[in-house]
Formats: sequence, C-alpha cells, structure tokens
Amino acid sequence: MGVLAEVYEMLNTCNKCGFCHTSCKTYKVDGAETKVARGRIQLIKAVADGKIKLDADYKDAINSCLLCGECAIACPSGVSGKELVMAARRDLKLKNGVKPFAKSYALNTLANPNKLERAFKLFGGIGKSILNKVDGIDYFRGVDIKGMNVAQVPFLDQVPSRILVAQPKHKVAFYVGCFLNFSLDDTAKSVVKVLTKNDCEVIIPKEQVCCGLPQYAYGDFETARGNARKTIDTFLDKKIEAIIVACGSCAAMLQKDYLKLFANDVTYLPKVKRFTSLVKEFSEYMAEIGVDESKLHSFTPVKVTYHDPCHMVRGIKVTEQPRKLLKSLPRVEYIEMFEANRCCGASGLVQAFYHEMATDITRQKAKNIEDSGVEVVATSCPACIMRLQGGINMVGQKQKVMHVADLIARAYED
Repeated sequence: MGVLAEVYEMLNTCNKCGFCHTSCKTYKVDGAETKVARGRIQLIKAVADGKIKLDADYKDAINSCLLCGECAIACPSGVSGKELVMAARRDLKLKNGVKPFAKSYALNTLANPNKLERAFKLFGGIGKSILNKVDGIDYFRGVDIKGMNVAQVPFLDQVPSRILVAQPKHKVAFYVGCFLNFSLDDTAKSVVKVLTKNDCEVIIPKEQVCCGLPQYAYGDFETARGNARKTIDTFLDKKIEAIIVACGSCAAMLQKDYLKLFANDVTYLPKVKRFTSLVKEFSEYMAEIGVDESKLHSFTPVKVTYHDPCHMVRGIKVTEQPRKLLKSLPRVEYIEMFEANRCCGASGLVQAFYHEMATDITRQKAKNIEDSGVEVVATSCPACIMRLQGGINMVGQKQKVMHVADLIARAYED
C-alpha cells in the first residue's frame, strides 16, 4: 500500500467548506488556493487518484506548508492538513528523494551530530568573520545570520554527564537538542540552573543526537526512526522520573510523534511508550513540581509577554504552564499579546526556502509584539527565539526574546 493510500480516507473527509482559509498564514500571505489546506488536500487527492503528476507547482504547494496545525483547529471536521501534507512529503521522498540539494544537505547535516558540529564551527569561525567584514549582509533569505549565536564550545562538552545537588528530591535527564547545544548554550545552562535550584539531580547523556523532527517533517522516516531509536535507547536506562526537553518542537517529537513513527513496530513500541511517558517539556515539568519561590529574588521590573510555539500549543497542548511560571516571577508584569499562538514563520526549513512568505508572517507577529507594549518576549522554542529576534531586529523594534528558562534563571541568586 502506498503512502497516499494509507491516508486516502482522511483525504475524503475534507468537505471543502473553506474554514481553513481563516487560519492559514501561508494563504493570507499568498492568497492562492494551493497555499491553504483545502487546496493542498485536493491536490494530494488528485495525485492519489493519478489525475496530476508530481510537478513543480505540486511540490511548491506541499513544501510551503508551515505544518503549524492551525487549519485542524478551524476545521469543523477536524481534518489535519498537517498530517496529510506530511504524508504527501513522505510520498515525494519515496518517489523523488529530498530536493533541492541544499535541503537534502541540511537535513543530512542535522541528522548527524558530528556534521552539525562541524557546520556550526565553520559558520561561527570563517562564516562570522566574513559576515562581519561585509556591510549589508545581516540577513540571508530572511534569516538573521549575523545575529545568530554560535557556542564556542557545544553545551554537551561544557558540562559533566551528571550534576548533583545537596538534597535531591528529583532525578531527571536533560535532552538538550541541537540548537541549545550548538547555539543557545546559555539557555541550556539556564535550564540546568532552574532544575538544580529546585533540587533536581540532572543526568545529561553525552551521546545525544537530533530528535529526528526535521527528517520526519520532510518524509524521511528511515532517518527519523534511526535517530529516534538512538534517543530512546540512550535515555531509557537512566532510572529517572522525567526527561526534560526545553524545545517545544523536540518535546512534541519525543512525546507524540515517536509513537506515530513506531506505530506498526509491535516489538519496539512498548519501549517507545515507556520513553514517551517520561518526556516533559521544561515549563510543563516545572509547573508540575513547583518552583521554589522562596529562592527567587526581585530584579528590574519588566513587562513580559509569551509566544506559543506551534508544537507547544497545538502539539503537546502546553500553554498555561509557561504563563503560570512567568507570572510567578517577582516584578514581572505579564501582558497577553494579540494572537499569541500565531505561527512566527520559522517552521524549520520553510523560512529559508520560502523566505518572503515567512518574513511577511514574522512581520505581523512583530507588530503584535510591539502593540502589546512589552520589553521581553518569552517563548519555549529555540527556532522561535531566533526567528522572532531576527524579525524584531529587522523592523527596528527593541524587544528582547528569551526562553522561559532564562527568565526564571535570572530570578535566582547565584
């Protein structure tokens, strides 16, 4: 049975009402029927029926989807355009491979920690040196490349594999993820600081790899499963109460999508279920065990809002926990911004290959942030942090984008 045959029944549940038009950000930018769930679903069905070929227009429609999941919320029938687009991408991968070469190279690099480390070192060394000498190249295809931080040493090489506390009440493992390891290492340190301040012994396995989400999103299930197996086998033998993930996208992959990846593997699936039951997004876990507010100290008053990453709000349904944590911080004035759960335009590689569309989406998000009157935007996804900060800088605004863990860590005295 082909990939599209597996989802054919779901393709037929779309009643073509057009409610998805109200929520789809790519449609609001482009205005074409092929850039909304209804149109994409009809194209996928036409391919499944053999009525159209896998031409450039079809690939453009499928690959430009943000996978934000907003269409399923608007759909009266609950049709998941995201799942159908992912099936179409998997079908494309099986028939044509991942194209163009730049996308294939990026996905292969992300899947391999050694290649990814070399790529970050090259960019942080020669790449940054060249960029700093050339005026006018702050952004590449809408991405703030000059402002992108590169860790001088990967986080996993900066810390021991086990961090003890005086009187441990909890024992957790920290799944770091690619960008916290190679770029936002200070945020990774904030996660550890908050956990240890709240009496958590932290295990940090050094043999961690990419969760597999980039490959999964573009239909390379074989590579995604390989990385998933490595991740599961690495963390399951640690005798811990939770696996902490400080990236909303990684958390959704580890907590939900691993179950889909191995749904038909009856031998390995029980192990997957044990693993996924342990996965907790950072703010989800901290809200569960409670932040020790007696150790918090006041800092300069600050107005803060929160941006919901797509994988958090529509993937693992974690929305109230980060807000609760932010509101608990001394002298933080929390302000809810308009459309807090609106996609920021990052969406993995979409921002690079559909940069004009992504930039328009980011600009609207930046306007919502400006209108809220805050100084700091907190969020729970490294990709969102980089996308939002770049977008804010691009339009000349002054807000600082921070991870929730960074704000909490700042409220603890060393």
